[in-house]
Amino acid sequence: MRQILVLVHLWVGLVCGAVLSVVGITGSLYVFQPELTALLYADQYQTKNSGPVYPALEIVRKAEAQFKSQLATLNFPTRELENYQVKLKDKKEWLYYDLHTGQFLGEMKNRRGVFEGVLELHRQLTMGETGSTITGTCALLMAFVLLSTGLYLWFPRKKRLLRDGLRYKPHAGPKRRTYDLHNVTGFYVAVPLFFMAITGAYFAFPEGTQTAVNQLTATKERLPEGKKLKSVYALDAPALTVEQALARMSSFYPTLPKRSLAMPKDSIGTLFFTFVKDATVGAGPELRPMVYLDQYSGQVLFQFDPHTAPLGAKILRNWFIPFHFGEIGGYVTRVLWFILGFLPAFLWVSGFMIWRNKQKKKRLQLKLA
Repeated sequence: MRQILVLVHLWVGLVCGAVLSVVGITGSLYVFQPELTALLYADQYQTKNSGPVYPALEIVRKAEAQFKSQLATLNFPTRELENYQVKLKDKKEWLYYDLHTGQFLGEMKNRRGVFEGVLELHRQLTMGETGSTITGTCALLMAFVLLSTGLYLWFPRKKRLLRDGLRYKPHAGPKRRTYDLHNVTGFYVAVPLFFMAITGAYFAFPEGTQTAVNQLTATKERLPEGKKLKSVYALDAPALTVEQALARMSSFYPTLPKRSLAMPKDSIGTLFFTFVKDATVGAGPELRPMVYLDQYSGQVLFQFDPHTAPLGAKILRNWFIPFHFGEIGGYVTRVLWFILGFLPAFLWVSGFMIWRNKQKKKRLQLKLA
């Protein structure tokens, strides 16, 4: 039995470890994305002005007149973004307008600059849905195969040796030090790596994760997928204008900061609003209400309230994202998560070295036989 688990741990680790190393390192780089984005793209992200806030509707009108296109998405100042961020339907770039003066600040190909590529590599390995499936599968294998087999193999066969499995031996030989670095480190980081893997798998398999969480929490109500919600097409009925959409948005959660407004993509698309409880990069759960409207009637198709949602949805929407990105405990957990992101690569390399040392030993024994 033990030998089978050794082989499972070895080959799953060698194969998935390469993927998890990339995912972990890019995840570490992304932990401080808000601060780094604001620093690297200060001209677009930060405002040097103060005073009254420039009306959102006037920003949209400026952008539409300037580039002869209609609004697709309007992002309000939240987190690292201090200005308005606009996406038009017929323009690939993101546009930036000063929060206080309405001045055009320039455009960017990617919304978060270079970190858009870091996030794509982290989630999809730049391979689209195929890459997402690969990273999600590797995350689940780490959570349920690598960590469980690793802990089983770590557990000493004799109780008196348990203490040795909990500490490094600095005066041991190189091979023993490598073995200890892999085993002891793996034991201490198993729990946080498990939760990082589970929350990461949610981005690859959202429906499956929701089903699992609902089962574990005995939640019967399943929230609809936003992308599957549709407006009822009316041939002669006009769609809501941007002005009407902004007015409707202001009628929901008037005390909360607005986060984004997305106009319908086609004749059956929906109006989509999001809000945040805290406009800064804070700590604790991420409370982000969402509203989907029929673009013709303005009827609410679905509204997610982080306080009244079913338990399964609360866990997924409120806790998974801040936990995965390390924001759950503020800067303390973000620093810890930054360090933890490098550990899959560390465990992969040290595991490979252990395997290579054993292969060398076997070859030497064969030569001597």
